[in-house]
Amino acid sequence: MQDISNSWFLVGGAAVFTLVATCFGYIKSFYAQVISRVVVTITVSGYQADAILMYARQTCKASRFGPRTYVGWKLYYRPRHRVQLMPMELTAGPGRLYWRSRWCPLWVAKSKEAVNDLESGLTAEDYSYQTLNITFARGTIDADELIRQATDYYNQQTQVYDATDGRRHSIRYVHGSAGMTSSMISGPSPREGACPTSGSDIRPCLVNRPLGFSFGDLGLDPASHTSATERLALCEAAQRLVREARRWKETENWHYQRQLPWRRGFLLYGAPGTGKTALARAIAEELDLPVYVFDLASLKNDELQRAWNHMLEAVPCMALIEDIDAVFHGRENVSVSSGPSLTFDCLLNCLDGVQRADGLLTVMTTNHLERVDPAIGQPGEIGSRPGRIDRVVELSGLDSAGRAKMANRILCDYPYYIDDVCRQGTTDSAAQFQERCARLALELHYDGDHRKEMIATDTNYLTGPAIAVSKARHVIQAPTQAIRL
Repeated sequence: MQDISNSWFLVGGAAVFTLVATCFGYIKSFYAQVISRVVVTITVSGYQADAILMYARQTCKASRFGPRTYVGWKLYYRPRHRVQLMPMELTAGPGRLYWRSRWCPLWVAKSKEAVNDLESGLTAEDYSYQTLNITFARGTIDADELIRQATDYYNQQTQVYDATDGRRHSIRYVHGSAGMTSSMISGPSPREGACPTSGSDIRPCLVNRPLGFSFGDLGLDPASHTSATERLALCEAAQRLVREARRWKETENWHYQRQLPWRRGFLLYGAPGTGKTALARAIAEELDLPVYVFDLASLKNDELQRAWNHMLEAVPCMALIEDIDAVFHGRENVSVSSGPSLTFDCLLNCLDGVQRADGLLTVMTTNHLERVDPAIGQPGEIGSRPGRIDRVVELSGLDSAGRAKMANRILCDYPYYIDDVCRQGTTDSAAQFQERCARLALELHYDGDHRKEMIATDTNYLTGPAIAVSKARHVIQAPTQAIRL
């Protein structure tokens, strides 16, 4: 009898619990409906969440109350001419109150729930967990207008780059996990664009609030009056390549009108130290292109595809692949001995696949052209594979004009040494000749400062015989020249 009573008690308790839970669900739904008449909550994800954060940071007044979250990144700081730690404020997890106006509060908080109804695709998958809840009083804000304004502001800041004097040029390094063991990979990969990849890459930081500096102080220095390529001593083939790159950048509409793909591919080969990487970097700087440097040896197929598609969102831009012969001998990947690695077919699909790549300038470098598969490119009047690599250019050593140009730039304060250093460096590569000139210029500069100290401390130094001046190294035997120094 006691057992039957206990059973009925359990059944009754379950029924009461079910009734209460059902009623609570109705009450919660009713409460949500009532609250929605007064308070509106919208959810945004992916890049749109970044746009809302940037817009709120830059155009709204943040409340002084509530939790705070800070982060510091190593970025290039122009006033100091070096990379240093730059502090910024992030949006705290519990949220932050912003005021668009005196009577228009906006609550921005990171959502703990994933959005499940995003459209399928690479971008949606990468950003599905980056979700914000935006809460505001009904009638104070038009949600559609808020999204449009935030989107326009985001596009202006990240694409036009007003925060960095309108310059888009930056350098990003793309790495992967090929060749790593599971113990070497700690946790999930960070979201694309979630943090800077170099000291010159400030675009991911624009969603944060800088502390004690402005975004205009970060990133690479503005272009000088002399173009980046003009500062280099280039052979004739390299000069033609620069002219071709300039024409390509200027003819976007021309290509579209003729239904031609607006893209270009260069393969630079030559002995080490001939300036292949320097030329690629100078072209990107002069054309104001973001540079994505791909480390193929560390990338797997899915990682390259994901990074490549992400890069195409930033066109016009440059994809730089250095020393491809160190990764592929022909079609064989020789950089990874075990585990999954990048396949040659995947690389070809990225270079010339179904994804449109208008606005992409691809530059590859190699020291051993014979190791490069013809499917990428080989020399010829047209090239063996236009669409992937359109121009294969050999960078040779400096000629007499190139050596004279470099020597005049580095030894501008000591013109009487230029002819001798040019004769001594006839067999140097560009890198070796630059080091030769720089080493001599530094020695002369140091000796010049030393002589100034002697002049300031020894009054007889100016009036003594010419041989007193010659005691310092590299000084021509003439008192008047010593006085000028």
